[in-house]
Amino acid sequence: MRIGRFIFCLLSLFLFVGCIHQKITNLTPGALPRNNSGFYPVEIIWESNQHTVRHETVKPHVMIGTNSFAMKHTQLMTNRWEALVPVGPAANELRYRIKVNWQYNAVPVPAANSQLSEEFLLRINN
Repeated sequence: MRIGRFIFCLLSLFLFVGCIHQKITNLTPGALPRNNSGFYPVEIIWESNQHTVRHETVKPHVMIGTNSFAMKHTQLMTNRWEALVPVGPAANELRYRIKVNWQYNAVPVPAANSQLSEEFLLRINN
């Protein structure tokens, strides 16, 4: 009987963990016209169905090589973030990733997690 309970608990845990997902959606267009400021917008949506996420701890960053640029909440939106990132005047493209760090409620103290997106490409048109 103990083995049956153990297997039931184990399968329940796998089912619960398997249903949690996080998703980064890039809203930045694939190409933008060159501008005089040299800064270009990067926008994302981060979605999670994990009920224990501490939403005030969600911190997305734009990763360009070894540089990291913090993103800020888009006004009036709860799951959208934006940042302005620099692109040199001679560069025709920008390769970047998005990393989202967050904490979630766990026993006995909150735990941390993160997600790293695939690489995105932004072309700068003259």
